[in-house]
Amino acid sequence: MELEEILDERIIKIGLDAGSKDDAIRKMSAILYENGYINDIEDFVKDIYLREQEGVTGIGNGVAIPHGKSGSVTRIGIAIATLKDEIEWETLDGEKVNTIFLFCVSNDTNSARDHLVLLSKVAAKIADDEMLQKISMAKSAQEVVSYLGGKSA
Repeated sequence: MELEEILDERIIKIGLDAGSKDDAIRKMSAILYENGYINDIEDFVKDIYLREQEGVTGIGNGVAIPHGKSGSVTRIGIAIATLKDEIEWETLDGEKVNTIFLFCVSNDTNSARDHLVLLSKVAAKIADDEMLQKISMAKSAQEVVSYLGGKSA
């Protein structure tokens, strides 16, 4: 599974106005719902918070990678948001977050494998500080897709 197959400009939001972690997660979940990736926002959000209890998803450098492994997922995807303003998040470096990669995968066995593949591909991209800077400063969803190696949707 390649990032090019998954990236979708419709679920990438530049300058998301979110006042908190919960606000960001709910707004990103609504975008996934509106675009047919999930069929139940509340169920999806509940599953994100179940995963959040297992460990910190703020990986540092202003990035959070929450996971929505849920039965409410109808289509695998990665919702991406750059935030208008940084928000508090539990992070490895104790800093605020300005870029969120919300993984949207079903909780079946095949999707678990796909999830790990996608996570490793995104992690490899954002491990490059220059690439991460480009993504967080992107002016459009198309730019984010091009930086992550995808084609326009």
